Amino acid sequence: MEEPKSGRSTTKREERLQEEIDSLKARLRDVEARLDAASHGPNTDEGRIRTFISGFDEALDGGIPKGHIVLLGGPSGTMKTSLALNLLHRNRLGGVRGLYVSLEEGRESLLRTMARLGMETKDDFIVDIARLRTEHEAASETRGWLQILEEYLARKREREPFGIVVLDPLNSLYALAKMTDPRTDLFHFFTFLRGLGVTALVIAESSDASMPFPNHEDFLADGAIQLRYSADAEGRVSVQLRCVKMRHVNHGRDWFRLDHVDGGFVARPLSPSTHP
Repeated sequence: MEEPKSGRSTTKREERLQEEIDSLKARLRDVEARLDAASHGPNTDEGRIRTFISGFDEALDGGIPKGHIVLLGGPSGTMKTSLALNLLHRNRLGGVRGLYVSLEEGRESLLRTMARLGMETKDDFIVDIARLRTEHEAASETRGWLQILEEYLARKREREPFGIVVLDPLNSLYALAKMTDPRTDLFHFFTFLRGLGVTALVIAESSDASMPFPNHEDFLADGAIQLRYSADAEGRVSVQLRCVKMRHVNHGRDWFRLDHVDGGFVARPLSPSTHP
């Protein structure tokens, strides 16, 4: 007679218990985020869209002015996508709906990032390129991707009004749209976004830390936030950010160290000894 596989059953029970614990932790973080968002009041009344980076919003006099187009630039791995998802998620809890348009990363990958950061993994605000391609497969043969994207955002805004849109990344839009005159095309696209009446966060991937916006897109945008890597004398690498530009905001241009602590992002001023 075969003996009961008690060890395997115990392991499964432990795994289920751990899953339940992780789920409860995620819900607790979500409740804390809702309370935090509610304690600051609706962003629509303040005229600001908060980044929900503690210490950085204060440096921006409360956040990003509504209706601004802001670039978020830096090398791969500097948490640009995580910051954008966090901004959308937290503002949504505060009553401001948003839309995340991913031109490169798939929806499932974005949901895994949200789960890792302790966010509620609702995907109804995520639109990835695969979905756009499916919905506009025939149209892409006769209209450019820039026009397709504009038409999609205009219809979406009319059907389901949103206050924030994230475009990730700008580099893929250049490739998809086959822009012959990127500066002029981008000027018209930014004008279109302003006409929608939304706050836009446009992610730009760069390979050169000294040039986070290689095509000088920051001249066309209302704001620009830069991310970079920095290593100390012991070889420890951190991520840093600063506000390069933000129209109509009295802001500094100092670097902050960016950390993810207890389910939230924190920007800490650099001491003189930590400047590269």
